[in-house]
Amino acid sequence: MADDFDSIVKGALQTQIDVKSVSGTTFIKTSPGPPTKPWDPLSTTPSSPPMIYLNLLVLEASLRAQYLELRARRRHHTFFLLLLSAWIVGFGYALFFAPREDGIGVGGSVYWGVEAGEKVCFMGGVITSILVWATGIWDRGIRWPRRWFNVSNRGLRGFNCKLVIIKRPWWAEMASTIGFFLTYGLFSHTASSSYRFVDAAILREVDRELSMTDVHSTVHNMGVPGLSAMCNDENGHEEDLAPAGDFVKLLLHAKPFSPSFRENWEIYRSEYWDKENERRALIRAKLRARNRQLSVILPESLAYVLLTYTLMGMLMGLFHIALKVHNTTVAVVFAGVVSAPREA
Repeated sequence: MADDFDSIVKGALQTQIDVKSVSGTTFIKTSPGPPTKPWDPLSTTPSSPPMIYLNLLVLEASLRAQYLELRARRRHHTFFLLLLSAWIVGFGYALFFAPREDGIGVGGSVYWGVEAGEKVCFMGGVITSILVWATGIWDRGIRWPRRWFNVSNRGLRGFNCKLVIIKRPWWAEMASTIGFFLTYGLFSHTASSSYRFVDAAILREVDRELSMTDVHSTVHNMGVPGLSAMCNDENGHEEDLAPAGDFVKLLLHAKPFSPSFRENWEIYRSEYWDKENERRALIRAKLRARNRQLSVILPESLAYVLLTYTLMGMLMGLFHIALKVHNTTVAVVFAGVVSAPREA
């Protein structure tokens, strides 16, 4: 009785059923089959290791997206503040420390228009720097991205884990920063975490080729089941196509978790990111192939349009030339008729 009550409370399925108790006396002898492994009712609970690993993956993906967005924001504002500082220093030097053209003292100019322009530019830079601090741009763009890492680890302390930034070589960081400044990322707000719009046909094709599991879709939806169905997946959605797993890493503390649990988490995480990196690389390859097709089709269509307009222009030009020739001929004939002497 206690075993039955325990099975009902835990939700475990009964693996062996007494046939006699169900159908009464029977003359059919049932041969016992192979022993079946009982279903574990705790395998899908939030406290089970697979669900913990999945939630940790969702948390790591969210923290990584925030880190990349804040890093791009800091780069944007750093570049703007460098330009503003160069502006203020340049016009301040020209206004207060540059030698004058007439050789009398320093600062200013012998031309009142030039000096007035320098004063206006210098005061504009100073006022802009004051507004940057007063409106909170400094806090949002420079101060908060630096404090975010410590604040995040302070919040993760209650979950017995911490966030670690994976250090890369200094030349890789410098090349990444310079490449960000010299490319479209400087002028685009969408370059923070490499999110790109991907058609649903490409996503289905990639998932079919790689046989993706439900873990990837759950992590992509940030742990919300059915989110992809709520979104308009018929037209596609945005996907993070940057190589993942190489910026931040979620580490578990050694004291609350056993070594086997932490080792299994590392294996689970590495296997996921290997599969995810392969998936993103395939999506990027398909997007590049589609862009190449569009780049080939678009010039051809433009060439046809230009050829059509050119032919139309040539026809219109020939029509105007013919019209002018006709008018000139008519005018000459009319002039000849008018100027001809009349017979007596």
